[in-house]
Amino acid sequence: MNTFALEIWYDEGRLCTFYTVRLVADDDDDEDDETISETDRFFETYAVAGHPFEEEALQLFRLLTESIGNRYGATDDFFDRIVNRAQELPPKPKQWVEEIKELGINFPLRLFCYRVTEHIVILFNGGLKESQATQDSENLSMKFYEAQTFVKKIEEAIQFGMIEISEDERYLQNFDGTTDILL
Repeated sequence: MNTFALEIWYDEGRLCTFYTVRLVADDDDDEDDETISETDRFFETYAVAGHPFEEEALQLFRLLTESIGNRYGATDDFFDRIVNRAQELPPKPKQWVEEIKELGINFPLRLFCYRVTEHIVILFNGGLKESQATQDSENLSMKFYEAQTFVKKIEEAIQFGMIEISEDERYLQNFDGTTDILL
């Protein structure tokens, strides 16, 4: 897997900052850096006018920005679909969180992510869930394995102190305090 950058995707919420990953070409590659993040790829695929899952993608966007970002933070209520190291959004329906209950048990889309803390979540890519198990969904299987690889590298960087959480607990930074994070 190529090198990737961790970048802020959305930090305007009161309670949670969302990061995403963007692939970066290796030094020996002649290719330019990817210009679009993995999370933007997801929303540019599904949240476009006329797409059959446009409304579901917009519901997921609102769940992220309004519910997690502004109202609740990245609590356990939202992160109960753990698949190996990564998590899947949306969570399983719960009676006590109206926004989750409204999505229902058969929500067709999945977005992979990694909750670092209740204030920091890293979003990856996702897609249409076509079978009972995520890994068996043709549309999701490769994105599932990519998410696992991203999470492994991020966890190792945090464990070895290459990435730290800022004092206000809302941001990630390199061990030297800089915010351009490449892994």
